[in-house]
Amino acid sequence: MKEYKSQSKRLIRLFRKSRENWKETALLRQKKLRFLEIKVRDLLLSRENWKQRAMIAEKELRFIKKDITEKKKRIIVESQ
Repeated sequence: MKEYKSQSKRLIRLFRKSRENWKETALLRQKKLRFLEIKVRDLLLSRENWKQRAMIAEKELRFIKKDITEKKKRIIVESQ
């Protein structure tokens, strides 16, 4: 083991403080990671929801356009 010049009491205190700081930093990183995982999950769900709504709206729009073109064709045929 490496020989230190400082007193054992000081070294113990220093190592404990270092370990506590490391634990605190690790805990903060863990909390941030969990927060970001939840945020990503929520954003993916939201995106999927909006995607489905957009697809439904596009289908409705196609149906309405088809209906309008059919009515125009009927009007043209009836006017002849």
